[in-house]
Amino acid sequence: MDSWSKVDNQGDLSFSVDTCARCGFCKPVCTTHPFGGGFEAFSPRAKVHYIKQVMRGKEKLTPQWVDRLYQCTTCERCVEVCQTEIPLVHLWEELRAETVRRGIGPMPMHRKMGEAVDEHNNPYGEPAEERSRWMLPHHRPTEGAELLVFGGCTGSYRMTAMLQTGVSILQRMDIPYYYAGGKEVCCSSPMIRTGQLESAARLIGSNIDLFNDLGVKTIVTPCAGCSKTMKSDYPVWAGKLGKEWAVEVRHFSELYVELLRDGRIKPVRRIGKKATYHDPCHLGRSQRIFDEPREILSAIPGLTLVEMEYSRDNARCCGAGGGFKGHYPMMAEEVSDKRVLDAVHTGAELLVTMCPFCQASFSQSIEKLGLSIKLIGVEELLLQSVEG
Repeated sequence: MDSWSKVDNQGDLSFSVDTCARCGFCKPVCTTHPFGGGFEAFSPRAKVHYIKQVMRGKEKLTPQWVDRLYQCTTCERCVEVCQTEIPLVHLWEELRAETVRRGIGPMPMHRKMGEAVDEHNNPYGEPAEERSRWMLPHHRPTEGAELLVFGGCTGSYRMTAMLQTGVSILQRMDIPYYYAGGKEVCCSSPMIRTGQLESAARLIGSNIDLFNDLGVKTIVTPCAGCSKTMKSDYPVWAGKLGKEWAVEVRHFSELYVELLRDGRIKPVRRIGKKATYHDPCHLGRSQRIFDEPREILSAIPGLTLVEMEYSRDNARCCGAGGGFKGHYPMMAEEVSDKRVLDAVHTGAELLVTMCPFCQASFSQSIEKLGLSIKLIGVEELLLQSVEG
């Protein structure tokens, strides 16, 4: 029999696979099912059924099924429509971790990413001393500030605009903040999502020690993946690691809305454009942050917000989550293209979002497809309006 004795939440997993009613609501909304050639085996419900057979010793975890387990962006659309409320993304993550424990996972590109993380503390293999290179000359972190800006790996090394603009807004509002630079390490999201939990534990432990040593009360980050991970995973891991966790984690969108509601930040400059907002999976479905970005955009004079056909909890994925883009770049590109065309079909001049991963995917699609729609962050529009 194919034993599952090493799975942490064996009871939860058994309950999940036994609960599936095979209703099929998850199948048409799945981001990656279309890449399975129409075969049922690529649907979430089929994966649940297969795992049930594996747990009963009737099937083996073959390389083909391991590959299917990793063909998922962890976008959570299946979770939204699940009629029996199975935590499907948690199930996929647990199963991926099990493949790693058995030495049959992760996928090769995920393993390379893990090696980069283990050597450099970020999945890009960038040196720690370069982590602060996004900072602008007028940025002045304050030693001892209770608010810590967590840049994240993609925000610090690749898509820096959201981080730069966020910190510029903090400075404009005279809000003291600290930034730890090279002492900050990857939030561990890519390690958790791809099942590489030994690396995740090391990263999480390092960051929690840093936060506690600094005595910060609140962490703010521009990254939807970082904020999701620190809100949902860090408290659990802090318990496992025996570390204190008493930090409030916020995405920058939550801070901007608070500043707007308090009247501390006032958009005044008119931006006469039509914009459509893309809900990042890890910000919207994962953190239920749907209204805040729209409230910010609605506060900008002259800006008209139009919704895409698929929005809020039904928003389509950009294709970058869960390690999917790392190992399946061509498929991820198609997913991103489809989402960008959703935006184009609204007639909007601006495609707006609040996640560096979504921005990276969309910028490539817009350039490849030769589209005229402009990609921009919510915070950049906000700052433009405030500076007017």
